Amino acid sequence: MNSHIRKGPPDIDFVILWVDGEDPEWRQERSRYATPLLLSNPEDDANGDCRYRGSDDLLRFWFRGVEKNAPWIRKLFFVSCGQVPTWLNTDHPGLQIVNHKDFIPEEYLPTFNCRPIQFNLHRIKDLSEHFVLFDDDVFSINPLSPDMFFRDGQPLLHTYLGYMNTGMDNWSRALWNDYSIVNRMFNIRKAIWENRRKWFNVRKLGLSYAAYNYLCFRVNKTLPIHSYGHLAYPQLKSTISEIWEAIPEEAHRTCKDKFRTDDQLSHYLFSAWNQACGHFSPVSINVSPGKFFSVTPDHLQEICSSIERKDLPLLCLNDSSDNKDAERARRCILESFGKRFPEKSSFEK
Repeated sequence: MNSHIRKGPPDIDFVILWVDGEDPEWRQERSRYATPLLLSNPEDDANGDCRYRGSDDLLRFWFRGVEKNAPWIRKLFFVSCGQVPTWLNTDHPGLQIVNHKDFIPEEYLPTFNCRPIQFNLHRIKDLSEHFVLFDDDVFSINPLSPDMFFRDGQPLLHTYLGYMNTGMDNWSRALWNDYSIVNRMFNIRKAIWENRRKWFNVRKLGLSYAAYNYLCFRVNKTLPIHSYGHLAYPQLKSTISEIWEAIPEEAHRTCKDKFRTDDQLSHYLFSAWNQACGHFSPVSINVSPGKFFSVTPDHLQEICSSIERKDLPLLCLNDSSDNKDAERARRCILESFGKRFPEKSSFEK
């Protein structure tokens, strides 16, 4: 990436959260804080081993994809507990290495839970107001544009008033907690009506979804539970600050636990809060810049084909407890990424 030549808005940053779950020192520290029940259940999807399998071999291709496909970003913020791959060019002018200790209050550290990290991102020095949050399993495969994430200075968000099917797993419980907060803190009927040109916008949502939103609004005056997808998330730094000011006790409760629990909030709260405030640009729920995959033996062939294709801008390769042969999956995915991005990026030494 040439830090002097940008093809789009200069004020959008990318933030990536990463952990090397194979690091012996990190694993020892995690064991020190983990409960016996957690340690006895490595297949747990919320806190099990699959949540920490951060291959630095795959991470190379995250950087290669971003450099090739998003040359317009201002800066990359690489966030970890202090772990830095040996191959990473830390002197790159477009890269800022951020340790958890640099921005997360000491009382919440160490953490083995992504939520305290997400809930404190607004404290990162020099981070732009507009940024895109990436987990390390979301890869840029083809060209990205700023308006995939922000339009008119507002996050591009799925604008949908229908309920999603939610289970009782940790992820679903966090969503319920998020929407409970939003519906408690806002007059949702008023908020939706004041932004009716977004919620019922035929041109941007299509006639069927705009009409469906209006019917849902007439029947139900709450912001219903739904997900904003699992790809990359456009965020406003000021929104996270506002949430801390409005609900400090709930934010603190989310950050104080070292591991995920069912009473926490998630980063989806940031998007729901933006919609309740009217700080969003509408897009139909059937419009997506990429595709989500759960890494399992059944999906492996399709994952590799998708990496090598030239139609999907983003690809999420979400590890799961069903990934019974993680090493084989890693090898196959690395081979496909090697074909897609064979050349080193300037972020590699």
